Amino acid sequence: MDKLDTKGRLCPIPLFHTKRKLEDIPSGSILEVTADDETARETIPQWCRMHGHEILSFENTGDYFIITIKKS
Repeated sequence: MDKLDTKGRLCPIPLFHTKRKLEDIPSGSILEVTADDETARETIPQWCRMHGHEILSFENTGDYFIITIKKS
């Protein structure tokens, strides 16, 4: 599983890094994105759905959240 930590960065940077990382990994791979920007909470899952990637889980830890994505 690939991991991407975008904590401390404001949108659109978390989305940009998520997009770039998904471009670099093979189809079927899992990417775990950690973020704390409230806008990223919405934009990353929306973008993934628009591009056919599957959101496997969304975990809110209180200080940040973790989105687990399966690349299409």
